Amino acid sequence: MILRSLQTLHYRNLEPTRLAFQGGVTAIVGGNGQGKTNVLEAAFLVLTGVLDVTRVETVIRLGEKEGFVGAELERDDGITKLEVGLAPGRKAAKVDGARVKTADLARHASAVLIRPEDSELVHGSPGDRRAFLDALVSRMSPRYALALQSYERVVTQRNAVLKQTHEDWMLEIWDAKLSELGAEIMRLRRRAVTRLKTLSNDAHATLTGNGKPLEIALVETARLDDYGAHILEKRREERARGSTVLGPHRDDLEIKLAGLPAADYASRGEARTIALALRKAEYDLLSQKFGEPPVLLIDDFTAELDSSRREFLLEMASLAPQAIVTGTEAAPGAARLYSIHAGALESKQSALFVAGAA
Repeated sequence: MILRSLQTLHYRNLEPTRLAFQGGVTAIVGGNGQGKTNVLEAAFLVLTGVLDVTRVETVIRLGEKEGFVGAELERDDGITKLEVGLAPGRKAAKVDGARVKTADLARHASAVLIRPEDSELVHGSPGDRRAFLDALVSRMSPRYALALQSYERVVTQRNAVLKQTHEDWMLEIWDAKLSELGAEIMRLRRRAVTRLKTLSNDAHATLTGNGKPLEIALVETARLDDYGAHILEKRREERARGSTVLGPHRDDLEIKLAGLPAADYASRGEARTIALALRKAEYDLLSQKFGEPPVLLIDDFTAELDSSRREFLLEMASLAPQAIVTGTEAAPGAARLYSIHAGALESKQSALFVAGAA
């Protein structure tokens, strides 16, 4: 996949801009706080439908009511036009002019975003790891995305019943649906984690020279073989807490390094290495899914990486059909270069840059 153009309007601090890209490595260079990350975040949004904020309005430029991100993506089967409109509390997506659900963008495009903050996949909460896994599996399986969305609604409605009444018959209405959807999610997660485990192990061994072994496994709170019975066993606890205490929304992606929990024992550098291995595995899985590699987006390629890890990342970028790499200095081997200051981008190859939203 090749991101041929990226257009933004009122997106964070970015000036209204239309950028043109080619294959290979493109570098975006600027100081801290100038908007480098915002460019990658906008590209990731329009290619996947994913926006890593709680409130959409926080990404709309101050003083503006709406924002927009558009892209033209080249795949083996042709060019696709992708659009995301932003307004307080909502996102609206289009593919080739036709309205679609935002989540459906991931059926037409794909990208992997590698950030310094990825170390939180190791040292962060179980919710951080669930979000990583859910986002990945949802992009690989529309069936999973639909089941997860339905499951989350059922959990919300069931929790409301737990807080409002002690009538078992009302809970039973939701129990059957909860166990059906929960079991479906567990099966699809297990399948994905089996593949993720192999690929991340391979990447980690390459990164560390076969150092400390990496282990990844699901920690599940529900019993798949008798999900419904397990729910009944937890009825008293759920009544006391007023919430659903088992199921995929409570599960974790366990990460161990040399047999020890990485969240507790891995150093910051080791956590960054593990996260990089997970992102490489994500890249490989999505390449298999789409039959062609996704767009690779690398934010601040020098951050918290020693020379060997940095070389791995830069080699990954050089081998990708397209990589867009930000930093305070240009990524080695970049064929094209943009500089950014206060949200305004300037191309060192003027033919590739058109200022002003078109």
